[in-house]
Amino acid sequence: MKRAIYRDENAVTHVIEFTIALTVFVLLVQAFTSSMNHRIGIDLDNNDERVVMAREVISELTGSQGKIGDATNWEDFEFGTGTPQLKDGTTVGLLNSNGELDKQKCDALAKFPYTPLRDEFEVKQELRIEIQTLVPKETVCLWGSDPTDTSISVKSEKYLLYNDGTNILPALLTVTVFESVRLSNEIYMTEIMYNPSTSGAKYEWIEVYNPNSFSIYITSWTIEDTQEEDNIVAENDDTLTLPGKSVGILTTSPATFKEAYVDYEYVFSIEDTAIGNGLGNNETLTLSAGGTNKDVFSYTSSDGADGNGKTLTRSCYNCDDWAEAVATPTTI
Repeated sequence: MKRAIYRDENAVTHVIEFTIALTVFVLLVQAFTSSMNHRIGIDLDNNDERVVMAREVISELTGSQGKIGDATNWEDFEFGTGTPQLKDGTTVGLLNSNGELDKQKCDALAKFPYTPLRDEFEVKQELRIEIQTLVPKETVCLWGSDPTDTSISVKSEKYLLYNDGTNILPALLTVTVFESVRLSNEIYMTEIMYNPSTSGAKYEWIEVYNPNSFSIYITSWTIEDTQEEDNIVAENDDTLTLPGKSVGILTTSPATFKEAYVDYEYVFSIEDTAIGNGLGNNETLTLSAGGTNKDVFSYTSSDGADGNGKTLTRSCYNCDDWAEAVATPTTI
């Protein structure tokens, strides 16, 4: 008598499903591994490129005194104004004639807007330049964006002597190339002469401050009161920039300001005969770039500085507190 053989069709089905699932899983693992190897290869290539870019920036900064035209004192020129200009093929060397890092040249980096100088160095990602003295340990020169929140960065470093005009100190020059981060470009109102003792709108002025380490295109900004908005305009079709860590003055008459207060480089003209509709005793002032990065301040005559020769002054460049103070235009 033959033994009956029973087939479990459900078991066969489960085996087929498991085989298909396992095959799909293996294919996915292979695809993921291949993708990761490709990604790692790209990252390694990018890091190699960052290393090359950082070293090339170090090389240019420490290769010479720099040059603009035939002159090595490029630090005395401005970006966007005058002839020649810093944007016209400047070689950005930081050394003095003794081969030391020079303070004036280091400080002059702040005259460059971020993208033009980065492009001058042919850096395709983000860039930061820093000089730090060793004893005392102090950052004495800083330009560029902040790599703090980036996940990938490469540094190139070189030890040199730093000449601050009085002392010669051992220092470390560091160039960092890193992945993209948000670039800050805020500027702030810091002092307001809304009711000068000499009457007339041409004696009114607003002091602004650029806290960034690089220059800002100020021709893209506007100033407005409660009734009217004015553009900041340039003479002779120049490009207006406010260097990093520097103060600028907004007024309808730069010549009057320089004659009445102080002869200063960064005094910018408003397109109208008055700031807004003329600064009154009760105003809300708004400094903005294309509707973004707004800095707003409201005041009344009860806050002080009403015709007594004094100004309303901010306690720090981005603080909320303002108070009457002796006028100190161009000094924050």
